[in-house]
Amino acid sequence: MSKNIRLFSNYIQRENQTTNYCLLILKLLYEENPKFLSEVLSTLLGERLSGAVGVKFSQQNRGTKSVPDGTISQEAFSIVIETKRDNRFNLEQLSRHLESMKEQPGIKVLMALGNFEWEEPNPEAFQDIDRLAEEMGVAFAPVSFEQFLQALKLSYLPKNLVDAIADLEEYMNEENLLPSWKYHLDVVNCRVSFDDVLQHQIYVCPATDGSYNHRRSLYFGMYRNKRVEQIGKIEAVVDLESEETSSIKWKKNIDKPDLELVETARSRRSQIDNSWYPARVFILADLHSTDFVKTSPGGMQSSKQYFDISHLNVMNAEDLARKLMGKTWENY
Repeated sequence: MSKNIRLFSNYIQRENQTTNYCLLILKLLYEENPKFLSEVLSTLLGERLSGAVGVKFSQQNRGTKSVPDGTISQEAFSIVIETKRDNRFNLEQLSRHLESMKEQPGIKVLMALGNFEWEEPNPEAFQDIDRLAEEMGVAFAPVSFEQFLQALKLSYLPKNLVDAIADLEEYMNEENLLPSWKYHLDVVNCRVSFDDVLQHQIYVCPATDGSYNHRRSLYFGMYRNKRVEQIGKIEAVVDLESEETSSIKWKKNIDKPDLELVETARSRRSQIDNSWYPARVFILADLHSTDFVKTSPGGMQSSKQYFDISHLNVMNAEDLARKLMGKTWENY
């Protein structure tokens, strides 16, 4: 049996609870102004829904037997959200949703809301579902919690909605529903290059697999002498294959054009040593001093080590450096 969307839900399953909160935000947007919901859906689903949600006012629309002076109308629409706290969706389940939606009137939307690590709006895993949805006249989109959250943040919302969206973001952070790379600290042995990294705010290693192939992370820790001494934000990782060719290894963590990031990587690297290729350049920013100590015997067992910092609820690199100050790797 279906339930109404509630502010204080009694769902035991966390997926249902998450769905309730997301639908509640959409409901609040619609009740404040239908255009708010229309813009959010347009951001998530493209121009297919641009301006489609909301009451429409028109004049002199010819009917079958008359021409009324004015008309107020609203097209029917329905939104179905299938939520997973990870990215493991059951394609058969999504197909059943589409089957049940195809006879419904008006605009139909099926959203697969999950914790995706990718940023493309239509990953290959959903190609068959996307094709089936198009055949049935349903707008379909896999949407990450991060995409959903960003789409909600319209620049002109009243304070009550801004506060509600901030509460939803806090909930998603606490539940680790945002991409896991945002909660990774990549600690790298910078014993040899420490001064160059600190001065030029880049870390350079060979652009190869194996020990130099780093997992995507938001924060970078500079290690030497059994401790992390500096922590900064990783803005992007750029692979310089040659003097002419380059690529962005990870989707950038900052909103800057790819060309600008490549130029930054080349410029900063030229101040150190740009005589060898291929080179992998970590562009760093917002470096802050800390003292995050390895108390177990010996140094790092490899050139890098990852730390899950999700439980620290950090706001930025400065906050992370402060929270790790005086902590040990074994107890942080």
